[in-house]
Amino acid sequence: MLKRLLGSKLASASLILMISMTVVNAGNYVYNLILGRWLGPAMFADLSLIVTLLLVVTFITVPLQMTTARYAAIHTADGDAAALSQVRRFTALAALGFGLALTVIFTLGAPLWQGFFHTASAWPFALFGLALPFSLMQGVERGVLQGQTCFGILAVTYQVEMWTRLLIGVGLVALGMSVNGAVIGISLSFVATWLAARLAVKKLPGARPLDRETRAALVAFALPVLVSQLGQILINNSDVLLVRRFHEAETAGQYAALALIGRIVFFATWSVVTTMFPIVAQRQKKGEPHRHLLWVSLSIVAGISAPIILAALFFPDFIVTILFGAQYLGVAHLLWLYALATSLYALANVVINYRLSLGMGRETRFAVAAGVAQVLGILLFHETMAQVVWVQVIVMAALFTLLLAYNFLSHKRESAASAAETV
Repeated sequence: MLKRLLGSKLASASLILMISMTVVNAGNYVYNLILGRWLGPAMFADLSLIVTLLLVVTFITVPLQMTTARYAAIHTADGDAAALSQVRRFTALAALGFGLALTVIFTLGAPLWQGFFHTASAWPFALFGLALPFSLMQGVERGVLQGQTCFGILAVTYQVEMWTRLLIGVGLVALGMSVNGAVIGISLSFVATWLAARLAVKKLPGARPLDRETRAALVAFALPVLVSQLGQILINNSDVLLVRRFHEAETAGQYAALALIGRIVFFATWSVVTTMFPIVAQRQKKGEPHRHLLWVSLSIVAGISAPIILAALFFPDFIVTILFGAQYLGVAHLLWLYALATSLYALANVVINYRLSLGMGRETRFAVAAGVAQVLGILLFHETMAQVVWVQVIVMAALFTLLLAYNFLSHKRESAASAAETV
């Protein structure tokens, strides 16, 4: 197993992305650490809200990217550049349409969002909304790169996004623009990334509109991805939004810092899922074995998660003080628990995306059920931060266990059906 793990294409590709994403995550954390200290817990809570809303918007971005990636992988395996170009055109137009709709929602609705979340200003919502079309369109271009397994170039696009956000955002805050400056940095990073990804995609032939059958197939695949992303959004972001809703800005800012540190596991293991997805899709298309890649991916994620949890368990005060400062120490004792919850979800996400790469999306409903359970749990138990985190640990443990069991049973059924057809 170890030999297979170390020698697999998945491991080597994951390593490339992981190294790049380590730099990206470090840059993003520097961005958050600097602004967390400069803005203070109250204003940092407003910025964290915008970042959380960005993650909510991935409800649309990720299905566009994963749909593009899967069909780019299939058409790359077939050597059909014309079909790939058609898919890219279709998903890019969809991204533009959804992006413009979100611009209207966030810019015109900015005063309403300000009142609902009790933020200091409506401007961050408007500035954020203006750049959302670019955020969605960059997902399409990244999907093409991912499907073509151009992981090195894909990694560069994430570098562009991080450095643009860091240099411009921190620079504008230093000039006195506060939260608005940070949000401008976020917005301009979308534009820069879209340009970089679009220029990086190899020249494709002119595309005609997709036929109705192919459009229906794309939408049919995108729906379970959409469901999966809904679950991911509920799981990854509902806690921050609900804590912001039910607690004072100071407490919400401390919790936002806890969530940022605790999610290191999820973002550190993201590269594994990103590389596994197109490789499995291509292997399925060519009729090659691929199930071992699920276990390789789970092993890598577990290997990354364990030391992070242990570090959070034994050195929580040191980690929080170094990263955010003593004013955030009130939540340090919960850091290992949050990291554990995130690790369990990262493992569950591997199983979900493995099945999606095969075009099978039934497992995504478990993610949504877990997300709803987490929201209900936090609505019932939010008196203390400990209650909020324990709800997540319990729900994520149940989700991962259920997914493993369901995947095992599904594999047995599929193997039996395949054997029956052979006979």
